Order: sequence, then C-alpha cells, then structure tokens
Amino acid sequence: MKSILLISWYLSVNGGKGVEQNQRVQKWLYLPIETRVRELDAKLLLAYYAVKQNYRVIIGEHTKVERASFVFPNGIFFSKGYPNRYRKRVVGNAKKYGHMIVELDEEGLIIHDTTKYVKGRMCDELLTDVTHEYCWGKFQEETIINSYPQFREKCYIVGNPRFDLLKEKFNSLYKDSSDKIQENYGDFILINTRFSLYNDFTGLRNNKLNPRIQDMKNLLESFLIMITELAKEFPALNIVIRPHPGENFSTYEQQFSNYRNIHVIHEGNVINWILASRIVIHNGCTTGIEAFLLRKPVIAYLPFSSGFYDVDLPNNLSVKAFSIREIINYVQLITTSSGTYTPHNPTANTYLSKFYGAMDDQFSYEKIIQLLNQLTIHNEPLNRIGSYQPDSNYLKQSYKFTTLTMEQIRSFFKKIDVIEHANNNVIIYKIDENLFDISLSTEE
Repeated sequence: MKSILLISWYLSVNGGKGVEQNQRVQKWLYLPIETRVRELDAKLLLAYYAVKQNYRVIIGEHTKVERASFVFPNGIFFSKGYPNRYRKRVVGNAKKYGHMIVELDEEGLIIHDTTKYVKGRMCDELLTDVTHEYCWGKFQEETIINSYPQFREKCYIVGNPRFDLLKEKFNSLYKDSSDKIQENYGDFILINTRFSLYNDFTGLRNNKLNPRIQDMKNLLESFLIMITELAKEFPALNIVIRPHPGENFSTYEQQFSNYRNIHVIHEGNVINWILASRIVIHNGCTTGIEAFLLRKPVIAYLPFSSGFYDVDLPNNLSVKAFSIREIINYVQLITTSSGTYTPHNPTANTYLSKFYGAMDDQFSYEKIIQLLNQLTIHNEPLNRIGSYQPDSNYLKQSYKFTTLTMEQIRSFFKKIDVIEHANNNVIIYKIDENLFDISLSTEE
C-alpha cells in the first residue's frame, strides 16, 4: 500500500474545511489493540461513545496504531498496560511525539502477587509520564498507591469497558452469534485454559528445573484427564476447549483427535461462547469472572494447590471442584435442572466490588470519557503532520490479531445505534491493514 499524504486526505474527508479548523474541535484518541479476541469489542465500545463526543479515533493492531501516532496529530494515547520493558518503549514513544498518556492495564484485575505486579508493570519512572492511571477497582488502586503514594492523584477507578459488555444493556450485541453457536454445538461445556507458560504457542516447555513450569505442566495434564473423563461420561454433550491465545492449540487437537464431542476453538469474543454454553469450567481465569457476571454456572477445577498459580478472585466466584467426580456431579446437577441459576455465594457481588469498580448500573466507558474530557490537548501546527507509511518489516501475529475490516466496525456500531435508538453518521477510513480512522461526520 502506498503512503498516504495526510494533508490531502484530511481535506477530502473533512469536506474541504481544512485540517487546522478540524483540529481545533477534535481530540485525537489512539486506541491500540494487542489481542483482538480479548480487547477489540471493548475498544470499539469506547471508540463509539468517544466519537459521539467528537473525538477522532485511531484504532487497530497495536504496532500500527503506534506508527500512526508518530505522524498523526498529538492527542491522547490509550496505553493498555505492558511489562515494563515493553511499556518503556510504548510510553516513551508516545511522550516523544507529544501525546498525553492514559493507561488501563489489561492485567490489573487479577493481581496474584502485588510486589511482583508493581515491580513488573508499574515502575515509578514510567508512571511519571502517565497523566491518568485507570484502575479496574480498589484493590489495583491500593496496590499502586501503597508503593507510590506520590501518584495517588493520577489513579482513578473506572472498571473496564470489557465488563460493560457483560451488562444487560449490551446483551443484544452477541445474541445472533451466540444463537448460531448453540445451533452448531447444542448443549456444551466451555473449558477455558491458561497454560501458555508450559504450552507455549511455539511448543511445550518441559523445563524440569523450573517449578513454575512444572506446576503449569501438572495443571494442564490434570485438565486433559478431566476433559477426557467428561467426554466419556457425557457423550451427548459437546465440550468446547478455548485455549489462551498464547497457547499451542495443536496440543489439544492432537490429544482429542479421536473424540467427536470435543472441539478446540478460539474465535470471536469469549462472551459469545459463554452465553451459548451450558456450563463454564476454568482454573483461575478471567472468564470465570465473566461467566459469573453473565449468570452462567461456572466451576473452578482445583486438582491441587499451587502457590504459584492459585488465583482467588475468579475461583471464589465459582463453584470449586477438587476432583473429577465432583465436576461430574455438578455437571449432572446443572444439566438436569430446569431452575434459574443463582450465584452459589450470596456475598459474591460484594466480594467482587472490592476488585471491580463499575458494578450495577455504572459503565466504565462513561467514567473514562468523563476523565478524557478533562484533559487539554494543544494540537501542534500543520507542519508537524507527516505521512503514514506501512512497515515493510511488519510481521503479523495472527494468533493475537486476525483481520479487522471496515464492515466489522460498521456492523458493531450499527448494533449499538439500535441499543441507543440513535443513527450516528460516522466516517470510517481504512489507513492500512488492521488500522482505521473513525470520526463523526460533519454533514447534517
């Protein structure tokens, strides 16, 4: 794709009104996405409501949004949180090119070790360059502030738009897809895994000298045995395994190639699959929290205790099973019951509210946009703008980000239009593969 000269492009898409005039009335918001199946819908939700308030949104695959931010007008760069080494590059470049930086760490909900979390993802040098640090809830905020009290004023509890999508208001976004899944798979058990430390996407890492890898190996093998027993015990039920995107899917495909009722699938937003499923099984996985919020029966399988990998939050929101027999009994109970599912723990919502700060009728996207509106961006003159050129060395990580199209974005927006009883006229411009510019049309 040839480079795009932004001056002529802006004049054309803005009806000849000129770049300078357009910049005075818009803030630019950069929304990078690393793992599509986890982040895309939430970022599109935020983009939809930001565009309504006259933000100009650059959204797409992470490295491409970064490259666009080097040449497009300075604005707000929405960091998704990273290990500090990677974070130093992203935050450093955003600062270098004149952007204000806000951050919502995708890994900030489940913090297993607070010391390790702060040391690995929240170093004070980089927090200095962040204007707003958005927190999932009180626990993450306190974890940061306890280490860096000087940054208290930067921290805001906002939740995460990912969990906005679990609320009743947005259920219709996933109805067609979840209905189609049910048509294809009928009643099924959804099993979400998180074993990439051992089952890396490049292959198994059988390092006997590393106790963390050994624990993960044992956990994976326990799940493989459990899945096999479930497939035999419930031949009329399908079992859908949804591996973590960083895992090697072929590990499961080879293991269960002879079982007609076991399917290894990783496509679409997990919400579709949770809604379509009859039961969700996990171990310390965020999908356990999502299933709880969607009021699906959810089981945490805990075949042994691990000081490295036991994760209290999602496990405590689930029915805990310590043996395969317990899981079989729970599955029999759930699949033969016609009653309405209720959370097993009556205090679970109160417990979750300590970690997640946008419960009930609160929406994370509203909190975020209110905070973004408080930021003042001084756009630089026209001669700052260069031209965006695709990276000839770009290597697409297809396991993290599959193809995104203009039609998919427009379809998502139209569904929200229906929910909001609105008809927003937006301009969606494809800058590059998996990279888009979205703004509100100025036409009446």
